[in-house]
Amino acid sequence: MKSSGLAILIAAGLAAPVWAEPVARIRGVDDADLREQLLDVVGETPHAPAGPREARQRAEEGAARVRRALRSFGYYGGRATAVVLDGDGRLRPAVRVEPGPRFTFSSVNLDLSRPVTREASDRTRAAFTLSEGDPVDAQSILAAEHEAVVTLRAEGYPDAEAGEREIVVDHATTSARGQFVIEPGPFARFGEIATPGETVLRPGYVRRLAPFEPGDPAAPDALIEFADRLSGLPGVQRAEVRLGETVDGEEARTVIVEMEAAPRHQLELGAGYSTTEGAGVEGEWTRRNMFGGAESLTLIARLATLDSLAGARLEFPNWQRYDQTLTLTAEAEVERTDAYDREAFTLGAGLRRAISDELAATLGAQIETARVVEASGVARTRAGDLQLATVSLGAIWDRRNNPLDPQRGFTLEGVVMPAAVFDDGFTTFYTTRVAATGYYPVSDDVVLAGRVRLGTILNVDAAEIPADRRFYAGGGGSARGFEYQSLSPLGPTGQPFGGTSLVETSVEVRWRQSDTLGFAAFVDSAAAGPDTMPDFRAMRAAVGIGVRYYTGFGPIRLDLATPLDRRGGEDPVSVYISIGQAF
Repeated sequence: MKSSGLAILIAAGLAAPVWAEPVARIRGVDDADLREQLLDVVGETPHAPAGPREARQRAEEGAARVRRALRSFGYYGGRATAVVLDGDGRLRPAVRVEPGPRFTFSSVNLDLSRPVTREASDRTRAAFTLSEGDPVDAQSILAAEHEAVVTLRAEGYPDAEAGEREIVVDHATTSARGQFVIEPGPFARFGEIATPGETVLRPGYVRRLAPFEPGDPAAPDALIEFADRLSGLPGVQRAEVRLGETVDGEEARTVIVEMEAAPRHQLELGAGYSTTEGAGVEGEWTRRNMFGGAESLTLIARLATLDSLAGARLEFPNWQRYDQTLTLTAEAEVERTDAYDREAFTLGAGLRRAISDELAATLGAQIETARVVEASGVARTRAGDLQLATVSLGAIWDRRNNPLDPQRGFTLEGVVMPAAVFDDGFTTFYTTRVAATGYYPVSDDVVLAGRVRLGTILNVDAAEIPADRRFYAGGGGSARGFEYQSLSPLGPTGQPFGGTSLVETSVEVRWRQSDTLGFAAFVDSAAAGPDTMPDFRAMRAAVGIGVRYYTGFGPIRLDLATPLDRRGGEDPVSVYISIGQAF
């Protein structure tokens, strides 16, 4: 079975072409750049010519291509002759080239076929980059015309286009006179926004997303941005924005918006398992475009060994202004961990504002009523009932190329959370977290990924903080290879008590062997400490390997990890199965 398979592979390799040669070789060109350009124009073939006739045909074809290319590069006096070389018993099609001098512009003149504003004229002429002394190169000519047209369109002439050009070549002086014309078309301003056909979104909401005001010069780039804003909404499958027809004597042109609705409902399911944290399943059901303003209502349910949750999330994209999202949440959660048992109901509101495509700021508020019972039995929250109010202020800088499976880039994230606890008394504390991830492509199929997370709690001792608000380390989301919460300060009963500082690091090498299969090797380390400053000396590390099966929605992950300094009672190997990369 193995032998026959190998034979098939060898036969396939022998049958496949392992080399390619030019359709015709280039002779007589000393300029290396020009020679490479002409070889690109001629092209390649995987087969040698079958005989003299085919060799001659290839040479003639190559010569014709070279002649056209020489003129487009500005070599108007150039010559290309088809020849067939004979060496080593092989026929080699070739083109003997005499490029001659490269022609340059002796004068360049740009005309606008009708008057435009002085500002538009000045900017258009500045964008037209051809000048006296430049080579008469077709690519440079087209690029200059394109930049001039784009600039003029941005000034409120949306129908601008390049007109007829006239280039007069003088062989005696190896120069050319260039006369270029840009047709501006009529000046236009943005008029009212119309949404004919199916009404996907409320007209008022659509108007609010426009990156222009009625009366602004009608720039095509603004129409493209408008369409991108609409297409990016969760309730819109596709959006097209265009200008209406010109009405005689009027500058204002209607902006026509046509949209196609996305599926109204979406269901997402997830599952995971680890030997340290048990199993869990999660589902999210989303109804899009609840009130005609791209709002999304998501119902969430999770059932897991450590915690179970039922909740709802209502998102308002572009709330009050573009690129600002308001999120309202309500959750009921039950946790059962070695450190504490918790039953809680939480209401929250969050505001996220995009400062740029990569940077965003967040502001949030949350109130919670909970019953927390600690395993240690020593903290004052042991009696149970408490109320907690939290405010958060954060920022996120995200430069990853792909959030689901990043290959390059980084993220930086920080948040500060003042909190107040109301039980038998009144306690305030301040939690700060910072985190960074980075991704570096070592090669086309190998990525080096890293993560650092730091945290501290100020103003109180650990015993005065509700158990679920302290820092814990160890487990699949912290340091693989260790039991959940096990890398944390312990209480008098030997159970995890939690701390007021946290440090976590992870380094992972990811090798994608094929489109569907990949492997990883990693080192995780972490520690939670009793002091406000993270204790790097207390960190413990584990190493592991993993397998990734890539799907259309992200990789399915299987990781095996073991502590480097395993202690009594710790498992030699921990297993983790989940969806998505570890970070």
